[in-house]
Amino acid sequence: MSENPILMTQAQYARHRNKSPQYIGKLAKAGVLVMRGRMVDAVASDAVLDDKPVERTAPDGQPASNYAQAKLADMVFRAKLRRLEFETRQGKLIEAALVKERWAAILVVLKERVLAVPDKLAPEVAALGDERQVRDALKREMHPLLKAIYSDIQYAR
Repeated sequence: MSENPILMTQAQYARHRNKSPQYIGKLAKAGVLVMRGRMVDAVASDAVLDDKPVERTAPDGQPASNYAQAKLADMVFRAKLRRLEFETRQGKLIEAALVKERWAAILVVLKERVLAVPDKLAPEVAALGDERQVRDALKREMHPLLKAIYSDIQYAR
């Protein structure tokens, strides 16, 4: 990459990313994109959106280590933080601890419901002599159980 950034208008950057201009405008307004005045620094903004490090090189091919590079790195870092905040507000991201907590609660309910099946079905299955009848009884119980679990997971969001 060259030391000079590739600057684009928001409309050009929207075409570059195959996104709507409105979406790019929201990202710019939220401070997610790395802006140079009213222009988008395409390389740095791509690094933010693709979650890749951005590294500029000097004309001799060596990594650029100067004030401008440090400032760019800081801009990219702040833009990545704003991107996380933006996606959290949009509901695309949630905290890992919350996900673990919710899944733990779902698994407890799942375990309780599955372990209740033998107690519920034992008398009926004991009276059945045919393998097909046992299979049908198990299926009759499992389908509503799985639907209820699915429903609980959907509403736990």
